Amino acid sequence: MARSPQPGRPHVAPCPDKPGTFRWQIQLEDGSVVRAPYAFATRGGAELSADLWMKQLRATA
Repeated sequence: MARSPQPGRPHVAPCPDKPGTFRWQIQLEDGSVVRAPYAFATRGGAELSADLWMKQLRATA
């Protein structure tokens, strides 16, 4: 994932390690980055997972 996402927003991109799959990453306001623990078969699956992670991150903030 070469492009850095906007802080607090998930970014989904093709997985460089597993062609045909997708991963997400979320850059937090403090500059740290949370990455998907594994690749997803579809972009939609990765987006759904990223949305759920965002909800959890907001709930624990």
